Amino acid sequence: MRIAFSLFRERGYDATTIDQVAVRAGVTKAAIYHHVSGKEAILVNGVTRALDALFAVLEDPRVTAPAATPMDQLEQILRAAVEVEVEHLDEVAVLLRMRGNTSVESAIMQRRREFDEAVARIVEEAMRRGEARADLDPHIATRLILGMANSLTEWIRPAGEMSRERIVDAVVGIARSGLSAPTESTS
Repeated sequence: MRIAFSLFRERGYDATTIDQVAVRAGVTKAAIYHHVSGKEAILVNGVTRALDALFAVLEDPRVTAPAATPMDQLEQILRAAVEVEVEHLDEVAVLLRMRGNTSVESAIMQRRREFDEAVARIVEEAMRRGEARADLDPHIATRLILGMANSLTEWIRPAGEMSRERIVDAVVGIARSGLSAPTESTS
């Protein structure tokens, strides 16, 4: 799986063959087919794992805590989502590059949209409560915030010089400051 997704990310899913996966893995093509029915099964398995991890973020006790405000929830979602992206870097990168060219890809993309919609509802609630700017469309704001977090798949290096904590703090800080409702100055 790891090798297949590394190749999918490097060469593109459509351009990668089972033969190439077998060569890189140092196994026979038959050995791969012993475990999976084909390239599409590998795609579904890996991307589903990444999506399951993202959806688990929405159920995290730090997100669902009764005392958590919508902005607190959004912060926890972003923190955990960045961790998921780093943990499943190749799978998330492949997921983000999908265009829905097949029914399988369309179903995967629909699930990804469901995650985005769940986050948008939290952004909308933050706006309703006056925690977030009311001049933004919650769906656009969500796409921009998640887009910023998702861009990590293009440049982050898991063993790189920047720590995960530093990157997570930067994503959360920029999202929070960009969304936060202005406070009234007392002058």
